[in-house]
Amino acid sequence: MREQGTSYFGVRDIDHVESDLDRFHERGLNAVLHTFSERDREYYMETMADIVSASHDRDMRVYVNPWAVGRVFGGEALSEFIGRHPESCQVLSTGERIPAACFNDARFRTYMREWATDAAEIGADVLFWDEPHWYIPEWFDDELPEGAWTCRCESCQELYEDDYGEEMPAARTDRIDEFREQSLLSFLEDMMSHTRNRGCQNAVCLLPSKDAEHGLSEWKDLASSEFLDILATDPYWGVHGEESEAFVSSFTGTVVSLAAEYDLDSQIWIQGFRLSGDEATIADVRAATRAAVDGGVDSVFLWGYDGCRSISSIACAEPEAVWNAYLDELPVV
Repeated sequence: MREQGTSYFGVRDIDHVESDLDRFHERGLNAVLHTFSERDREYYMETMADIVSASHDRDMRVYVNPWAVGRVFGGEALSEFIGRHPESCQVLSTGERIPAACFNDARFRTYMREWATDAAEIGADVLFWDEPHWYIPEWFDDELPEGAWTCRCESCQELYEDDYGEEMPAARTDRIDEFREQSLLSFLEDMMSHTRNRGCQNAVCLLPSKDAEHGLSEWKDLASSEFLDILATDPYWGVHGEESEAFVSSFTGTVVSLAAEYDLDSQIWIQGFRLSGDEATIADVRAATRAAVDGGVDSVFLWGYDGCRSISSIACAEPEAVWNAYLDELPVV
């Protein structure tokens, strides 16, 4: 049976959550992703456990993600970690620290293992490692010095020298890109191994770009991990300026093929944010959803519920129309 779900965020009143979960279930959804930010972990642990339990009561599989934790995962949330631990942040090749944690920093890895332990404790079925990435300046409207890159902190420099037997250069090279990718894979392997030991499955959602700038240039390196269960990507056509059906079809083919090769489940995320309300846009949502379903993906989700109407900075112009367009194209399960 195909998994059909949505991301859910922002609501921490259990009465309101249960009402939303009821209507999700009535519309044929059998899975939900609950965001679990640094704020949630600090102040809402018991509440989150209740929310996860309410989802299970409705026979929904529960994903939990590190919403913008350390500012190296996707999400509209702030990070306290980077404020408390500036020494754990990434360092530009020009020497300036930037507001995002470093994957090679020992303190951040410890923090993330603790996050994963708590995510498992609230009852998650799957931990969803959402868009893990080195600092992407355009996401924050930042203009870095020409040629600047991350990360060149002390931890990265030491690991680079151990791996390559030379000092880490200040200029970006192919070897630097290789090191960045291997560091990201090492981080994910560490987190996924810890997660598996806590009794949860692992899903990794890669950005739909096969290059070192946005994640990984070779997705097989992740797909071959013994700790990965679900390979996902989010081909948000509106973000990337692509044609919806073709873009989603292409990446559906990629994850379905790799999932078959490495005995994984495949997952595609449909864009449900920052969309206009015209007829062509609604048609794009429908076409994208059909493309994922017809492409044979095991799991399809929308980001996010109700067309993200509760987050004004990314809400769709006609959120209800976007939400219904997605739901209407899902097969009956």
